[in-house]
Amino acid sequence: MLKRGILLFLVILAGCSNPPAPKEINTRTSSHGKPKISSIKTAANPWAIRSLAPKEGETEGRKFLKFVTDGDFSDSTQNNSYLYVEVIVNKESAGILLHELKKSSPAEKFSDAVKIKMTNSVGQELQMNSARRWNSSGGILIEKNNNDYSQFRIFLLQNKGPVTIEIKASVAKIYHFSMNADGFSDSFSRL
Repeated sequence: MLKRGILLFLVILAGCSNPPAPKEINTRTSSHGKPKISSIKTAANPWAIRSLAPKEGETEGRKFLKFVTDGDFSDSTQNNSYLYVEVIVNKESAGILLHELKKSSPAEKFSDAVKIKMTNSVGQELQMNSARRWNSSGGILIEKNNNDYSQFRIFLLQNKGPVTIEIKASVAKIYHFSMNADGFSDSFSRL
């Protein structure tokens, strides 16, 4: 009985002991004299490719790009309040959906034209106007009219890094947010 007790005690003691220390990693160069190169993961592309459900008779739905970011807005009653932004781009047009105060708020509807100013990291600007909604739920449509969509698309294709956007609505609201142009060209080429 004593032998079993001692054996049980040793098994429990061995199970509770500290695990062995990890082996040291050899950081020296290989015998060929070349250092090992660590793989650096690239950041995920912020321009996600999505598709709509296919219409009857189609095998694939229409593809579009979606970029999501946060920003702020100000008006006569609020200053620098939270803004959730969705930017949608397809082959024909682009849309900007602005959700005030929280992500689940409906997209803002504008009754008059808005002014959109995009500025890249070196200070180049693109100014556009839009008087149309993205859809019946709201948002801003950037369409082919006056080549606004072409200018918008080319501006993003030619830039890298942050692009700041300022949208002024006639109701004395100003919206600010940034988009990352990195990855736009790659994603757009796959539409």
